[in-house]
Amino acid sequence: MRPSFLIHQVTVRCNSRCAMCGIWRLEPGDELHLDEVDHILQDPFMSGLRWVNLTGGEPFLRDDLADIIKAYSARCPSLEIVAVPTNGFLPDRIEGAVRRALSALEGTGTLLSVTVSIDAIGKEHDSIRGVSGCFDRAMETLDRLKAIDHPRFSTGVEAVITALNVRDIASIYRNLKGRTGHVNMTPAMAADFYGNKDSFGDVALRGDDVRSMLDFIRDIAKEEPAYAYYFAKVRDVYERGHRTYPCLGCYSTMMLAPTGDVFPCLMLGSDEWRLGNLRQAPARDIWCGERADAARARIASGPFCARCTNNCDIIANLKAETWNFALWMAAHPSTFMALLRYVKESDFARKMA
Repeated sequence: MRPSFLIHQVTVRCNSRCAMCGIWRLEPGDELHLDEVDHILQDPFMSGLRWVNLTGGEPFLRDDLADIIKAYSARCPSLEIVAVPTNGFLPDRIEGAVRRALSALEGTGTLLSVTVSIDAIGKEHDSIRGVSGCFDRAMETLDRLKAIDHPRFSTGVEAVITALNVRDIASIYRNLKGRTGHVNMTPAMAADFYGNKDSFGDVALRGDDVRSMLDFIRDIAKEEPAYAYYFAKVRDVYERGHRTYPCLGCYSTMMLAPTGDVFPCLMLGSDEWRLGNLRQAPARDIWCGERADAARARIASGPFCARCTNNCDIIANLKAETWNFALWMAAHPSTFMALLRYVKESDFARKMA
């Protein structure tokens, strides 16, 4: 029962002031240094990692982010993908770090995926992200990343659906789709990780907004066959009140906080879910210890986990819920055919395959 999917929050430092997130309000602690990350990854218990998400805060505020990516690729022989989200506010810094990371990944089979967070167009995006001019900088970053021609690199856009943009989400999607082939949309969530439980009421989807969001992701499912199954799982949560496949948090999914604390997943990041610290104990002892066993029991019966729509978790689950995915595709043959065409024609899909 070793982790295969790791969310490593490399920093809580952030140059954004997003309305739907409170990470930028957190006080940075003593972040794991590069040599500490490398030491953690030398543990054979961590060698089975296949997908690593390096998140923040803003990950590219780490001067050594490219070196951290190199460490993961060097120490994890089964590593398939390193995914990094960014707000795109620092085009020069981001492009430079990506190019250094790709140089470090030469000769490996690891795919580097960097997605730019864009939630609206123009000043509306600036308002949501709380920084004037950030839309233009995010678009510059996206254009620069699109210009990187590398067989093991992909880029695109991730958008968070909230009450602040849901009424315009279809037009936002069309605009972004005209700029990049990879656009994913995910509803915002309140969670300890985001530090937004006290402020989430201002952006939460309710009533007609929920219906608008569900209608939207239903309508674009055939245009986004790679995300059609994820969209279906989101609709299950909102319409049925629960997920149709168990959460793999604390099984194959692990969350590593900037200071070395370990949690079942990024959505369960409060002290009550803390399993241990990798500066103080080996990964196996933490993952197979009493606190982890207790967390698994709580996850199995917890209402929060049953209603989680976190896209990283649901998409990572695909390797485990193969039969559910196959049966769903069999029941939606037109979407399955669209997925086959997408894999054949899409540069992003070919690299992910």
